[in-house]
Amino acid sequence: MQQRLLRIKEYSQPYLEYGMVVEEDNLLRVETSLGSYPALKAASCLVSPRQGDSVLTVFDAEGNCFILSVLIQNQALGHVNEIILEGDASLHIRRGGLTISADDEVSVVSDKLSLAARTGNASFEECSFLGKSLFSQFESIKTVAGKVENIFQQLTEKLIDAFRFVKDHEEVQTGSTRYLVDTNLTMHSKNAMHIAEEIVTINAGQVHLG
Repeated sequence: MQQRLLRIKEYSQPYLEYGMVVEEDNLLRVETSLGSYPALKAASCLVSPRQGDSVLTVFDAEGNCFILSVLIQNQALGHVNEIILEGDASLHIRRGGLTISADDEVSVVSDKLSLAARTGNASFEECSFLGKSLFSQFESIKTVAGKVENIFQQLTEKLIDAFRFVKDHEEVQTGSTRYLVDTNLTMHSKNAMHIAEEIVTINAGQVHLG
């Protein structure tokens, strides 16, 4: 075996060999026809090798072993396919688009997520959003919905102007209500009814009824 390795090292051309991953903890180790050797995952090998995988290896002139690609995965251990890249990475599609499709689920996990696009569309049958805080800034918002239900512990709105048009019926139920108006308060209706179980108080400098 040593003589064969020595003959390989005499050549500057790389030597390809089939192998099987026997360890994958801190350092990969592959079993080949030349013996068992520690191996490094080549940058071109996208799928991370796992124990029991059949791989294609290459030996350089110095006897270093690199895993070029995973040929057959060991399905018995039920490993999840992983693509691990060291350092920053960028995926750029020239003169075309990119589609990501999955039969089951697509998950994105990151410490920070940034999205930038000129236009965007999202379509969900059901959507759930959970977060600790939300800040949004838009020039205009238009919402069309068949039914909306909002549940807040506390709601504060600061508006310059507010307009609300209710076609049929509006009902407000509160524990107590207070209106503070700087100038004029105008209420106009065809019929008006005020019902109090105890006291009705009107306090003004002048009261006009008629």
